[in-house]
Amino acid sequence: MFRIILLLIVIAFGCSEASKESRRKDMLPTARGEADEIILVVDSTQWADSLGVGLELRKTFMSPMLGLPQDEALFNVSKVNPKRLNSVLKSAKNMVFVMTLDSKTSDSKVLQQFFTNQSLNQIKRDTSIFMRAQKDLFAKGQTVLFLFSSSEDLLAQKINYNRSAIREYFETSARETIKSQLFASNQKQLEARIRENHNVSFTIPFGWEKARDLKNFVWLRKMDAQTEQSIFIYYEPYTDRGVFNKIGEFRDKITQQNLYDGENQDVYIKRQEIIPVFTERVNFNGHFAVEARGLWKISDNSRGGPFLSYTIVDEESGLIYYVEGYVDSPGTRKKKFVRELEAILSTFKTADDLKSSKEAS
Repeated sequence: MFRIILLLIVIAFGCSEASKESRRKDMLPTARGEADEIILVVDSTQWADSLGVGLELRKTFMSPMLGLPQDEALFNVSKVNPKRLNSVLKSAKNMVFVMTLDSKTSDSKVLQQFFTNQSLNQIKRDTSIFMRAQKDLFAKGQTVLFLFSSSEDLLAQKINYNRSAIREYFETSARETIKSQLFASNQKQLEARIRENHNVSFTIPFGWEKARDLKNFVWLRKMDAQTEQSIFIYYEPYTDRGVFNKIGEFRDKITQQNLYDGENQDVYIKRQEIIPVFTERVNFNGHFAVEARGLWKISDNSRGGPFLSYTIVDEESGLIYYVEGYVDSPGTRKKKFVRELEAILSTFKTADDLKSSKEAS
């Protein structure tokens, strides 16, 4: 009987806490700002450091996005003095707080107030912890990351070693925000047609149209007066592991065969060789894949821009997929369009993914 009463108390307490948290979130303002904007709250002295924490923060958030024709930082960062942090700034879409215990400046004292005494003591004792993520802290739809350590040197080291994970936290947040905006209205009929013809799927936002549909290739694009965004999917039997060491050449074969001028097949899309194709091995929705970023051009040098692609192995079906998004937007910054392509490509599902989803349902 006592155990039943105790269990009921625990359940009631848990429900009460969940209810309080729900009410707290309901009272919060909605987070504001672009998907990849970050408010960085950091000690001014540490931010100015050209070797330690400041340098590592700039490398993490302000390095150029790979594969763009002009340098554009991965994130649009606004550094804020902690003493000037007001309610408007606190409603930002993304925030990063940076604090070390060895700093005795007035800025750092303000930053330490965002931590409980218990947390501060734990940071002193345990040098392995350096990062804490929190959603909806000051606003609904907000992503917040705390970076901290007992010393500046140790925090700089932790940021350096974990740069990819820190970036990915905000990359994921940006991608999900963009997806919620893009997919407010999607084209179900076109999605169904691609699934029927090619046994693959991805979510297609409003405004995209089919440009070409062949046996093992489909090309979609969205066009307005100034910008064209394109996505294409190609697949063939997976027979050669060496393709992952020759992504550029694999792309050239695909584009020359499928992305050419209808009136002159000698005019086709190819790589620009101003910069190399940057590649990285990644896990793409559970599949081994290689991400590639680079520049493309039309063979007559009339147009060009950035591209992003994933070469994906679907071992169950014995196929290799190449999925790419590219941008043609002369005279404009391209990062925003590339981020939209990232969001769309992230929804791609192979034949085996679709089979697994069907079996699970």
